[in-house]
Amino acid sequence: MKQLTTLIIGIFTLLLSSLGHTATMDTPVAANPNDYALVFFFRSDCPYCHQFAPKLKQLAAQTGTYTYAFSLDNQGIAGFEVPIPSTPDIAATFFENPRSVTVPATFLINVNTRKFVRLTVGDVTSSQLQQSYLQSLNDPQVIASMR
Repeated sequence: MKQLTTLIIGIFTLLLSSLGHTATMDTPVAANPNDYALVFFFRSDCPYCHQFAPKLKQLAAQTGTYTYAFSLDNQGIAGFEVPIPSTPDIAATFFENPRSVTVPATFLINVNTRKFVRLTVGDVTSSQLQQSYLQSLNDPQVIASMR
């Protein structure tokens, strides 16, 4: 199991380092959006995850931001049919208590430093998701914490 976790983290790191992103939203951002990706945790049996997924897909399409989708039960959902399996080590990286994870949950990650901030937890509206994304990219303290 530890070898699988190491492999997945290695693949995740490789993917992060090779990405190029293009922001297309009209709102100016203080940070370079090309340096960031979205991280999405879900479960296939979570109705809120199914409701939230199209909103996240829409944000990613609007901003050109890549999304890393991690499934806690290794099953996909519409829009994220082939997720990355979430191991205990991956869950522990993103959540304070990986045994009690609330989904859906999204994070903004710096693809260069692999530092991240939480954007949302639960089925938020498209407007709330977009606002959280833009506020994070425009907040100098948030950006500094991810450098």
